[in-house]
Amino acid sequence: MGALRANSAEEWAEVLGESLVPLTLTNMSTAFHGSVEQTVLLPGVSVADIRTHGHSTVLRTDRLTRAEPRESYLFSLHLGGDGIGLQNEREAVLQPGTGALFDATRPYRLHFPADSREVVLQVPRRPLRDRVDDIDELSSRALPVEDAAWRVFAAFLRELADVSKELAPEQRAELGRTTIDLLATALRAAARGEPTAPTGRQALLRAMRCCVMDNLADPAFTPSALARHQGISLRYAADVFAEAGTSPAMFIRDQRLKAAYQVLADPRQSHRTIAVVAAHSGFADRTTFTRAFVRQYGMTPADLRAGSRSR
Repeated sequence: MGALRANSAEEWAEVLGESLVPLTLTNMSTAFHGSVEQTVLLPGVSVADIRTHGHSTVLRTDRLTRAEPRESYLFSLHLGGDGIGLQNEREAVLQPGTGALFDATRPYRLHFPADSREVVLQVPRRPLRDRVDDIDELSSRALPVEDAAWRVFAAFLRELADVSKELAPEQRAELGRTTIDLLATALRAAARGEPTAPTGRQALLRAMRCCVMDNLADPAFTPSALARHQGISLRYAADVFAEAGTSPAMFIRDQRLKAAYQVLADPRQSHRTIAVVAAHSGFADRTTFTRAFVRQYGMTPADLRAGSRSR
């Protein structure tokens, strides 16, 4: 299939549902656009080059797993930008060169705070479950970049995505079977070398961070709202963040400022006024935003934008 393109949340949901699995979208940039170029290797096995521009969050909700079941795994090789994946109370920090597995039969969340690129391999669940013991413990866990088996698989998958359109059908099928074997080898290596999944307060901290990223644009999303989302007291939320050297309020503010900075530094977003950027980053008014921005970065939003335009 040719590249599928989208310029809105509705179009992106349709593209992802057609090429991968049905997903719900939230916290989308107003200037968001994305593309998916997918090649089917075998029935149920495909590789897709996915590129997005602007921040976005996609959810495989519990309702969708019941209404739109898919017996497949999705393996994401992250190539550009940063991202966060969350499934089974485990968080995978996605940076260029890392990869993580997600089970389409269970809810998960992916958040991309800026432009991103990833290669996504979709495979049926059964072949992997037959090859990898305790595979349920590997979902949403970043594969160790220092592992030799992972480096071999990552290089193979990236090259496969680049040349898949040029392959004959029988070559695609043969390489599809090879891909499953190589992925299983990389996952088995990860199972031997990965630390125990975070639990307790560590898992709660990661869940709260993801919750913040999902609600950045809402000015009413305060530390108290965060605590309510998690079903805990504000004091307990503050204690958990304190162990990480920050506070709920500081973390929310810092992430909002970071999101605004990325938009203001992007010449392609110059049509958006500073007031609009502030509002979409969760600030109630431009004055409060400007003061916080200057404290954080030592320059005004207008100075940053002017510097970006002159490059």
